[in-house]
Amino acid sequence: MSGPRSHFIDVRGLSIHCLEWGERNGEPLILVHGWRDHAMSWNYLVASLKKQAGKSLWIIAPDCRGHGDSGWVGAGGYYHFPDYVHDLDCVIHALDVSSFNLVGHSMGGTISFLYAGTFPQRVSKLILVEGIGPLSMSFSDAPARMEKFLSEMKAIREGTTVEFASFEYPSLEEAAKRFHRVNPRLDAERAFQLTCWGMRQTDTGKWIWKFDPLHRTTSPQPFYAAQAIEFYRRIECPVLAILGKESRQTRRPDMQQRLDAIRDHRLIDIDRAGHMVHQDNPEKLAEVVVEFLS
Repeated sequence: MSGPRSHFIDVRGLSIHCLEWGERNGEPLILVHGWRDHAMSWNYLVASLKKQAGKSLWIIAPDCRGHGDSGWVGAGGYYHFPDYVHDLDCVIHALDVSSFNLVGHSMGGTISFLYAGTFPQRVSKLILVEGIGPLSMSFSDAPARMEKFLSEMKAIREGTTVEFASFEYPSLEEAAKRFHRVNPRLDAERAFQLTCWGMRQTDTGKWIWKFDPLHRTTSPQPFYAAQAIEFYRRIECPVLAILGKESRQTRRPDMQQRLDAIRDHRLIDIDRAGHMVHQDNPEKLAEVVVEFLS
């Protein structure tokens, strides 16, 4: 399997970038990345899948809007889960397939289970990597969250926020050092490569992450578990939930309630991995993915 092919699809004027590995035969495997991540972050997992699958694979990984090399929403826009699900639906229609296997990490897990619950007949198998959805909020959280969102947007309009500028780096090496400190499970070489894939250079010569800085603001829409569970109940395919053994997600008290809503599910922990399982231990992740899909 050679390096990925790169192409774009148009979603109502917004350009969505996709990576594609392997030949277009058989049932595709679609990978949806997490918050402030990007499609190329899956590359280590794809390489491990290639070694362990024993057959040719057709793998597609989109950059979610506002991430990687996909377009940003632009003036007046914002990012909401229905937008991400719509983008995924457009990618699937562009592939012209009737069924597929779906893997989502973190935010991508939420996108994936929302899609599988909306169109249960289309997803053959679903894998949620640290992706059962955010912690639940209550209705009473909504006003304070809306106030915080509006105050942050006001600061952006008035140019009084300094947070965005603080994430510029003079070099890729400096950014990689910071990235490595945040996730010391990575070796320095892998941290540098992921940094190279995830950054772009500005006109001033500084380096910034490719995701839209609006992702650093507080979303105005709370996440409600009761709503998510209704999507979980509609999923018909087998579901594999995967956790990094060193992740904070493993201690979540609400996890079992969500898993119980899925009629056919398994739960697996991956050693030597935190939240970024596909970066920390792609070899073991590939092993359990291949076993589940086969």
